[in-house]
Amino acid sequence: MHILQNHSGRRELVITQLIMAGLVLVFAGCGTSKDQAPASSVAATTPLEAASPPSATAPANKRSTAHAPASAGSSMPNTGLILSQMHQSNLMEIELGKIAAQKASSSEVRAYADQLVQDHTNVDRMVVAAAQESGTNLKNGAEAHQAVRHESAREKELERKLKTAQGADFDRLFLKETSDDHDKLIRKLQQDKQNTSDEELETLIEKVIPVLEQHHDLAQILMKKEQA
Repeated sequence: MHILQNHSGRRELVITQLIMAGLVLVFAGCGTSKDQAPASSVAATTPLEAASPPSATAPANKRSTAHAPASAGSSMPNTGLILSQMHQSNLMEIELGKIAAQKASSSEVRAYADQLVQDHTNVDRMVVAAAQESGTNLKNGAEAHQAVRHESAREKELERKLKTAQGADFDRLFLKETSDDHDKLIRKLQQDKQNTSDEELETLIEKVIPVLEQHHDLAQILMKKEQA
């Protein structure tokens, strides 16, 4: 009896051990499958990581391309030339205004000439200050010299015409030339403002254009009065 009990007990123990061993194998198999899943996910992400360098280098190329035209040195000659031309225009308008203040037959034209001298003197102070701040020499540069020579030749021819004109003829000639000059200068500065990358120059042009527009409008008003 005891022998049978011992045999049955051993048989149950063996069965229990087999069951436990089977469970161990099952759990081991599950653990292996779990360990393999991350490996497959890593392998799946590898192509994305390999593809990432081109996208990372693209912004770098984009930055370098965008930065190339914005070099400070490329805008400086443009700024210097514009300031030189503005300076020369101011000097010419001041000189013509002084002539008209002495020779105009109409008191309104003489008052306009005085305002022309005063306003362009103030504008030229701003131009000279901007040139000094940017390190621009208003007398240097081949293009600046060419612009000065052109304006000087034109100024001399205009002065000759004004000196020979008298009375109402002088007033009409002065007003017409002043109106045309300011119209051309306004359009040129508007174009210069669009082309330049110098923010300080843009600000200066924005201050100067309303003054020039006022001079142009006043000349037009006085011309209509002269014609009437």
